Amino acid sequence: MKTQFTKVVLLILMLLTIVSAGSGLLEYRPRYHGGFLLQDEAVPDSAEEDASVVKYPARGLVMSLTVPGLGQLYAGSKKKAALFAALELAGWATWRQMVVSGEDQLSKYEDFADTHWDIYQWWQRTSLLTSKYADVACHGTHHLRLLLPGEAVVTSDSLCSGWIEGATVIANHEFYENIGKYDQFVAGWDDLFDADGNPAWWEREKSVGDSVEVLVMTERRDEYLSMRQEYNSLLQVASYAVSAIMFNHLISAIDAFRETNRRWGSPEIETSVGLFFSPVARRGVGGIALAVRW
Repeated sequence: MKTQFTKVVLLILMLLTIVSAGSGLLEYRPRYHGGFLLQDEAVPDSAEEDASVVKYPARGLVMSLTVPGLGQLYAGSKKKAALFAALELAGWATWRQMVVSGEDQLSKYEDFADTHWDIYQWWQRTSLLTSKYADVACHGTHHLRLLLPGEAVVTSDSLCSGWIEGATVIANHEFYENIGKYDQFVAGWDDLFDADGNPAWWEREKSVGDSVEVLVMTERRDEYLSMRQEYNSLLQVASYAVSAIMFNHLISAIDAFRETNRRWGSPEIETSVGLFFSPVARRGVGGIALAVRW
């Protein structure tokens, strides 16, 4: 989903750039000279010797917005082209590695849950803990979806009045999240009791704002939560890689615009990249704002 969003953003930026270029606002005017990143290369001799050579900043911007480093190569800056291309490859390689590792981790924790958590055990053992832990109850805030003989689909609450022969749990996303996240389903783990029938669970305190929540834990549940945490961490790194790729496209495009100006002459420009606020965004950041003034 985030990869598709990235492509849409880049397409919109490219269209806006092309429209601006076609309007005549990016008309070539040979007077600007200035620098940007890694300015260690001189203006090519060909530009000084042949005044008829003209390269347009808008073209370099569009090229680097599409493929980072391509606009720098167009402007004649091979070192910068190599740098931005390397950053692009590193970003995509990181994203790919995290996605593949995440898929492996997903299969790992799902197989673990399928092996060590059972709906019949949950139904049979939950009542043994309800008197001590109010959250460990058949009737609770959360539910699992069950498939009954005859293809009927019900929730786990349907078992509270008695076991339904042939009921099987539907192993969807909700199932894999709930059995690890909520005490309500802790009785389904196969290590709730040890081999001698003695209680094998323990309590873990978790700070929740101004209060402390008590979690009922088993070794299996604890290991399962660690596996899911690893999976979420891999996905988070993958999302960071996508963000880095987006920034690389934007920064490369701005630098290509300015580098072409510096090397081949064009109007004075001011560029800026920033974040804009959104009250509905999770961290208050609604997106990236790119401004080019000339």
